Amino acid sequence: MQKTNYKNFIKEKVEEIREEVGKEKAINALSGGVDSSAVTVLGNKALGTQLTTFFVEDGLMRENEAQQVYDDFKNLEIEIKVIDAKDRFFKALEDLEDPEHKRNAITNTFYNDVFRSIIKETGAKYLFHGTILTDIEETKAGIKRQHNIFEQIGINPEERFGYKIIEPLKTLRKDDVRGL
Repeated sequence: MQKTNYKNFIKEKVEEIREEVGKEKAINALSGGVDSSAVTVLGNKALGTQLTTFFVEDGLMRENEAQQVYDDFKNLEIEIKVIDAKDRFFKALEDLEDPEHKRNAITNTFYNDVFRSIIKETGAKYLFHGTILTDIEETKAGIKRQHNIFEQIGINPEERFGYKIIEPLKTLRKDDVRGL
């Protein structure tokens, strides 16, 4: 397997992102994981102030994790807006026991509720995703429905949610995202 040239990858993706977004606004959601962190940094490199990064506090993280993520990105001089959506997620998960039902409830709350309202407020036309190749493969194989897979399974996010999704990491596996 050929090793990814990270400098070339970054340069190519920055150019692709700038071309696709043009002068429009974009948003992304930062979870603090390696995939969303990498796409946040890449998106900020490409778009600067055209990109607004949101950390959605869903109440499902480890203690103090939200503050740690906020502090880490403040140190990188990337501004993050925190959305307190704990009540919305807890309500959506109420009385659910099946893991797949929980995943669907979380996905629906993120995209139909939280992101849709952010898109309305900001006027953004694009949402960045930290989708990686493994997410796509697991969903297509029926192993586990990933929360960030849409177009790959026939869902048009622009029709369904009102925004386009940009997935600059979708050709990479986790080790390459860490390297990036």
